[in-house]
Amino acid sequence: MNRNLVTFLLLALFLATSSVFGQSPKIEVEIAYQDGYNFFVANDLGRNGYYQQRPVAKMMGELAENIGIEFVAAAGDTHHWGGVQSVHDPLWMTNFETIYDHPELMEEWYPVLGNHEYRGNTQAVLDYSNISRRWVMPDRYYTKTIIPEEGDEDEYSTVKVFFIDTTPLIDKYYEEGDTYPDVFDQDTVRQLRWLEEELANSTETFKIVIGHHPIYVSEKKRVDEQSLIEKLDPLLRKYNVDLYVAGHSHTFQHLTKPGTNVNYVVNASASLGREPIKGPDTQFCASDEGFSVISVGKDKFKVTFINYLGNPIHQFEVVRK
Repeated sequence: MNRNLVTFLLLALFLATSSVFGQSPKIEVEIAYQDGYNFFVANDLGRNGYYQQRPVAKMMGELAENIGIEFVAAAGDTHHWGGVQSVHDPLWMTNFETIYDHPELMEEWYPVLGNHEYRGNTQAVLDYSNISRRWVMPDRYYTKTIIPEEGDEDEYSTVKVFFIDTTPLIDKYYEEGDTYPDVFDQDTVRQLRWLEEELANSTETFKIVIGHHPIYVSEKKRVDEQSLIEKLDPLLRKYNVDLYVAGHSHTFQHLTKPGTNVNYVVNASASLGREPIKGPDTQFCASDEGFSVISVGKDKFKVTFINYLGNPIHQFEVVRK
């Protein structure tokens, strides 16, 4: 074989594997507090097992077995590209049930709708709660409260998690109504009023909001979401939300903004990553596929980014003084 051709093929193979299997350095940290309350965040899953979906699912199962988790927050786009058509759509098996089949991932999954769900039948995503014991979606937006069991009050603090529906809050989806028809049926004023009332009445130690779309993001294909900056971010700041977690960008990002203590997290895709861009407010960013672990301790919680190899690559802690 021609030497130049061999060199070209080897270079092409190197570039291909580098782009697919690029990884951030592992950091040495304790992922979970001893006797803490742990849960995962995973999103942008549905690739029928292709790309890094199976490796990430495998690592999720192994880590869940190691640290113990209480639930998984599924931050949207469980199904690419066109959502699902019914509760019996085969994608439920190929994107979810047969992928996340580790015994330790049989805990409850609390999902939100992503933009790809809005390409299909969004009501079917809610109704799947009647089919799968672990799929728990009581409404398009809802809350879950973490309360220590009797005897565990000194182990971890109370947390209220607010699951919200961000696609209808973003103006551009109404311009593509043929692709996202269900957005027209949503009452966004009602959702924002509900969120404000829930935040105002929350007395838990920590408040965490989970939606599919980032408010702030630095990535080649996406920029800050102006609709959410105007409609959602003021509520997070007004009511001292500790953490906003989103997906959508297919990158890991941790951002902080002047004038607020909110930590803005973009959780990586659990199947296919993209290249982020480091901005002035970026504390960390990476293209690795993966998921996040949130561990709640007494008057503190920490967030750890885990890549598809199972390595922790970034961690930060929020402490209530």
